[in-house]
Amino acid sequence: MYRNIMVPTDGSGFDREAILVALRIAERCEAKIRLVRVLESGAFLGMAGSVEAGIAPVEVVKVQQDNAFSELYALAAECRNISTADITVDLELGPTAEVLEGYAKRNEIDLIVISSHGRRGIARLSLGSITDSLIRDTTIPVLVVKPRASYLKPEATKEFRHIMVPLDGSTLAEQILSRVVPLAKLEEATITLLHVLTHEKDDYRSEENAELPWWEKRVTGAKSYLARRAAEIRRAGVPAGFDVVLGDKVPEAIADFSRREGADLIAIATHGRGGLARVLRGSVADALTKSAMSSILVFHPESVAERKAPRRSDVMKNQTPAPVAG
Repeated sequence: MYRNIMVPTDGSGFDREAILVALRIAERCEAKIRLVRVLESGAFLGMAGSVEAGIAPVEVVKVQQDNAFSELYALAAECRNISTADITVDLELGPTAEVLEGYAKRNEIDLIVISSHGRRGIARLSLGSITDSLIRDTTIPVLVVKPRASYLKPEATKEFRHIMVPLDGSTLAEQILSRVVPLAKLEEATITLLHVLTHEKDDYRSEENAELPWWEKRVTGAKSYLARRAAEIRRAGVPAGFDVVLGDKVPEAIADFSRREGADLIAIATHGRGGLARVLRGSVADALTKSAMSSILVFHPESVAERKAPRRSDVMKNQTPAPVAG
């Protein structure tokens, strides 16, 4: 399934949960773990403004590199003490998001596991920007692992036993299935498909249906659709159920359902839009990544709109994710 799993680490200790999840997945599919740390050198921080000033940053960066390598090697050694996974470490220089994207493509990474620090303010914005960039600018699934406990009361990250997958009937949304079904097999998880119905302006405006609740016919259609997808997942060897909920805002409805049902992971495909389009249309995946209590697996398929919809039998195959060209 996976061959190369990348885990960005900053040496803060807040990436503990992501590393534990990555080690567990790597052991089960015999993948290699690549622990990657990025240092933004003095040149990128505006420190080399003159010849004299340029000398100090070089020395500072050298010290930072030595310290970072020492921390990376110590982290890898600790991981090897608790895991049989093949682990390598790499230290890179440059703007963090760009460097991680390039590294992932060059090394044919097929899963990125990154921790949600659970911080606020600048730290949260920085991490969110990096995660958002990885999701938007690569076609590699990004697993955002959220801590289950406070920093002072750590709790070992549990397996993903219950995975919730929002579907809206689109080809885009269904692209996540080929990624999440193999993961569910590794984790021995159950999948619940979810469709959120929101009230639309033209719902039942005819006189014939004027007295019916706006959702009545749409619920029947949604359940029929989800039942077919759930049957495909079960044929692939993974237990699957489904549900339909009503809500005013899709992200909030998904997050609420996930909390009520005790989902360990939400898996969703995204357009990966950026800039003004993202602001105007919003992003369900982006909102969930920031607000949901569950960990999130986000996948940005390549050229979804330009491809024909895959055959249902092909969607559910346990395929090895295609490597991304460097």
